[in-house]
Amino acid sequence: MKLNIRTSWPAWMWINSTAEIILHIASSLWYEILTDLEYESKIKWWTNYFDVFISEYSVYLSKYIDILIAFDKNSLERNIRFLKKWAVIILSKKTISKTELDLRDFNILDLEIIDKFENTYLLWIFSKLLNIPLEYVNKQLIQIFWRKGEEIVNKNINIISEIVNNYKLNFNYNLKLKQVWKSKEILYWNKAVAYWAIDWWLDFYSAYPMTPASTILSEIVNSKKVKYLQAEDETAVINTVLWASFTWKRSMTASSWWWFALMTEALSFAVQAEIPVTVVLSQRAGPSTGTPTYFEQWDLNLALNPTFWDFKHILLYPSNIDEAYYMSWLALNLADKYQGIVLILIDKQISENFATSISKFNVPEINRGKIEKFPNPEYKRYRLTFDHISPRVDVWTKNGDFIATSYEHDEYWATTENSEMKQKMTEKRIKKYDDFYEKQWVYWYEMINPEAKKIIITMWFTSYTAKEFVKNNHDYGLVIIKYLKPLDERLLNEIKNKYEIIFVESNYSWQLENYITKELWLKYIEWLNIKNIRKYNLYPFYYEDFEMLLNK
Repeated sequence: MKLNIRTSWPAWMWINSTAEIILHIASSLWYEILTDLEYESKIKWWTNYFDVFISEYSVYLSKYIDILIAFDKNSLERNIRFLKKWAVIILSKKTISKTELDLRDFNILDLEIIDKFENTYLLWIFSKLLNIPLEYVNKQLIQIFWRKGEEIVNKNINIISEIVNNYKLNFNYNLKLKQVWKSKEILYWNKAVAYWAIDWWLDFYSAYPMTPASTILSEIVNSKKVKYLQAEDETAVINTVLWASFTWKRSMTASSWWWFALMTEALSFAVQAEIPVTVVLSQRAGPSTGTPTYFEQWDLNLALNPTFWDFKHILLYPSNIDEAYYMSWLALNLADKYQGIVLILIDKQISENFATSISKFNVPEINRGKIEKFPNPEYKRYRLTFDHISPRVDVWTKNGDFIATSYEHDEYWATTENSEMKQKMTEKRIKKYDDFYEKQWVYWYEMINPEAKKIIITMWFTSYTAKEFVKNNHDYGLVIIKYLKPLDERLLNEIKNKYEIIFVESNYSWQLENYITKELWLKYIEWLNIKNIRKYNLYPFYYEDFEMLLNK
């Protein structure tokens, strides 16, 4: 069974709770869930929508809707073109009375609603349509509305009882949500990023609220487990993070778009002084302020080169909810281990949506890197070593005093302009990333249907839909890039004998294609046909986009 359910409402209503109840009910019945929230940045009379994709096995994005819960005339009229034939429309009678649309090709479930609980009435009609067990509905209702008080909870319970007992469906509907197995865990993406960091010894978090990264800060604050600072701007944010990391605290921040660019000078300092720092960069559509609540992937080039100077760093990009959870832990470990910059690149779709989780999250222990617990009086903070990583010391360690300077320095920390020392220190900071993937004992990309001669290369949230397309079109294989820098060069052996590779990305300037093509020298493989599919209209890739663009 596969269902695409859309709730749509005027921007000022902001009733996400309707969709959230639906997705939590479905996950409690063991279904897979993926959501797609689209909303205007200006709170006017615009129309927002929240899609919930439900399936027993795999979820992906489709632009066409099985069930629409419409809360006003505009919500109905703006979404009518996305409805499948004989889709179900749930709405109040007053909405129908205000439109001149021809609705004869759809199944209509309406109700005369005279009080302010319109979202509750329509949601419970939806519950009756799919024959959802009442106990699951009431459980989610209580969890969502308990903060509003017992009176509101009881009012909602009475409404659903009335609908279940008295509302008459005027057609037969074949799809039902029934208990398949035990409940599945469902996570909000930014919460997954925040809580995995919290669970794995995050000591300090600093940020300025910036869509779509803002809710990471909210989750950190609400957890009451981590010291945090909501600073006045991103310059203050990144410098407080570096200060905390210098004092041996695992530290992280998150931002978006040009506000991340304010961090570049401090990030360069982190490279020079070899201070661990973890930064989450959540992308949105640009340029400049752009369209801040919508989806595109403009910032790949910036994430690959987040500051000036000749340097290397680590860039991770989760492609599903489990990886968003896991990579926060991994980023903190890698920052400590390599004493440098680790970026987690995400985007609006990853930040602001929900998905079911399949992992148990059994991960290795915390790794703080090379530590010298009892340094001698001649302790060299930047000692030249075989693996190019110098042992650190905890703050207040006897004989462990040193200065973290933005100037070039010798092995102790003293400023130097010695030509030979400058060369050695530059090589030290870059060569510590040599053989990175071999050291991690993992392939940092995923390949599906590797026998195919046509290979789609993508990453990000797009991987959900790309997987479904490849499952149904066996001529195509799929590579999902999860760790961008250093790039896993073993990927070349996977694709060099293929006939065609297609880069799928959500920007105009081919940022993923240009990076991988350059790093792996793909243009020098004569028989390899390199293509791309780009989308930059504020919306993610839908299944229908793959069908239209790849099978035309």
